[in-house]
Amino acid sequence: MNILFISPISPYESIGGVERYIINLINYCKNQTQLKTVIMLPTYKDSSIEESGSVITYFDKDIALPRNYSSKEITEKSQSFAKTVENIIIKHDIDIICAENFHLGLPPAYSLLLNMIAILNKKPLVLRLHSFTTSGLQVELINQLMWNKISCVSKSVEGDCFHKGANIDNLSTDYLGVNTDEFNKNKTSNDNLRKQLQISPEDKIILTATRIIQGRKNILKEKGIINLMQAFSKLAPRYPNLKLLIAVGKPPDHLKNEFDQAYEMLLGYIKLHNIESQAIVKMFKLNEMPEVYRESDIFVLPSENETFGQVFIESMACGLPVIGTKVGGVPEIISDSYNGYLIPPNDSSILAQKIEKLMNDKKTRDRFSRAGLKTVQDKFTSKKQFFNFMKTLEKTALNAVSAISK
Repeated sequence: MNILFISPISPYESIGGVERYIINLINYCKNQTQLKTVIMLPTYKDSSIEESGSVITYFDKDIALPRNYSSKEITEKSQSFAKTVENIIIKHDIDIICAENFHLGLPPAYSLLLNMIAILNKKPLVLRLHSFTTSGLQVELINQLMWNKISCVSKSVEGDCFHKGANIDNLSTDYLGVNTDEFNKNKTSNDNLRKQLQISPEDKIILTATRIIQGRKNILKEKGIINLMQAFSKLAPRYPNLKLLIAVGKPPDHLKNEFDQAYEMLLGYIKLHNIESQAIVKMFKLNEMPEVYRESDIFVLPSENETFGQVFIESMACGLPVIGTKVGGVPEIISDSYNGYLIPPNDSSILAQKIEKLMNDKKTRDRFSRAGLKTVQDKFTSKKQFFNFMKTLEKTALNAVSAISK
C-alpha cells in the first residue's frame, strides 16, 4: 500500500503533540517494507525532498502560510499545493491520502481542492482529527466534504464529531501511541537536567509540558497552567524543596510575537503567585523530553479540555505518576486512582491536595508508575497503534476500490 500523509504542522518547525505524532509516524514507517509512505510537511525555506528508508518527505512551502496572508496568496498557494499533490499521486502510485487536521490547520480552500484532486484521481481520502471543531465552518468541512473516513485520536473526538452531525459509519477512533524505545524508565539518569537547571537531587520536580499558544491564541488558561500555578502556590511555602518545571513547546517562527506575549504573561503569573524561586520555564527539543520525564517526580496537566493527551502516555512510559482532568480524551488514558488521579478542571484546591498526597506517598507513586507502564504496554505503544491505524487505512482503501468497481 502506498500512502500519502499531508500535515500542516511539522516537527521541524514547532513542538507539540501533533509534531510528536509525525515523528513517531516517520520512525514507524521507515522500516515497514510493505508500505511506501510519502509525507508532505510545511517549510518556510525552499521546497525540497528527502528519502529515508521507506519514507519520502516532501517539504512544501505551499502549506507553510505567512503571518499575514491575502486571499490572492491563498488562491495561488492552494492551487500550487493541489498540483503538487496530483503529481505525487501519479509519481508514487498513491493508494490512499490521509490529511492531518485539515479542518483546523489550513484555510478551507486546501480541503476543497484536496477533495477535488482525490475524486478526480479516484483515490480514497481520510481526514485525521487531532483537535475538536471550534467553529461552524470547521463542522461543515468535516460533514459536507467527501471524506471516505474520519479518523479521530480519541473516543471523545469521535463523539464530538458524531454529536455535530458526522456520519457514524465514516468515523473511527485510532489512538496515538508512544515510542517506548525512546520513552521508557529503564535508561539510567545522569542528572543532566537537574544540573542544567541547578536543581538538587533532593528537590522534587512537578512537571507540566504543553504548548502555550494554539495558532495565534493564548491558551495558558485552557491548558490549566494558571490553575496549576494557583495550586502550586498553596504548596510552595510549606515545601521549599518542591520545584515546578513548565516545559513549553516551540512555536513556528511566524507566530513568535504571539508566543512571546504568552510567555511574558506566563512569567507574570509566576510573579503574581510568588513562586519565582521555585518555578522554572524552559523550552526543550523533542529529543530532550524523555530525559525531562525521567528526571521528574510527578507529571500534571490540568487542562480545561484535551482531545487526547500525548504527554500523559509519554509520562507513563517513563514511569511518572500523573494527574489529569476529567475532560476530553484524558479519561481514556487515566483511570482514577489506578494509574493516576483524575480531578475536575479549574479546582486548584483539589489539585494541590492530589499533588501533595502523591509527593508524600511513595507507595501510591510506585503503584501509579507500575499501572501506567502496564497501560502503555497494553494499549498505547506506537507500534501497536500505527499497526492498527494502517489496517484502518488499508480497509478504507479496499472499500473504496470495491465501491468504484460496482
